[in-house]
Amino acid sequence: MSAGATRGVIGLVVGVMLGAPLVLALPGPVMAQQALPSAELKRVVGRVEILSKGQTQWIPAVVGTRLAEGDDIRAYSGATAELTLPDTSTVVVAENSRLLLTKMEYDPQSQSRLMLLHLVVGKVRATVAQAAVTLARVRQSNFAISTPTAVAAARGTILWVFTDGQKSMMAVEPEFGFTEGSSPGVWRQ
Repeated sequence: MSAGATRGVIGLVVGVMLGAPLVLALPGPVMAQQALPSAELKRVVGRVEILSKGQTQWIPAVVGTRLAEGDDIRAYSGATAELTLPDTSTVVVAENSRLLLTKMEYDPQSQSRLMLLHLVVGKVRATVAQAAVTLARVRQSNFAISTPTAVAAARGTILWVFTDGQKSMMAVEPEFGFTEGSSPGVWRQ
């Protein structure tokens, strides 16, 4: 082996020995990490608090706060809060209400999504984004609000849900421009 080839092999070995610890120190495969879907608090009126998943202390809600899957939000007497979901759907939490963001999955590329909310007590108004309506027709998008006694699923509507923990009432109000199967909206118990 020539002197030049020996130096090349030695250089390669030294490079591997010095580079291996750096590669092993990496936390895992280097991939583009996709941010988890989150809801954004767009409006807060009065005393509204958030309980982040895994926490025990409620904190005051502030406009711009991001809520993730498993987070809770509650509005006290005289208070309201408005959340914008990843697909631009909105949820208004009325006074004396508590809402849990049970499941939030959203793919911005295909616009498919799964939004499951649980109303512990109180009243919410959800306006489902029109982009999700088209996907709902082909069963690629789901939006549901559960209560302790019922579940309401929405496709192309404005959905009102109320519960006192013992019984639930739901109303469906068709969104402007959505006429397929529309009705004037009724309360159901």
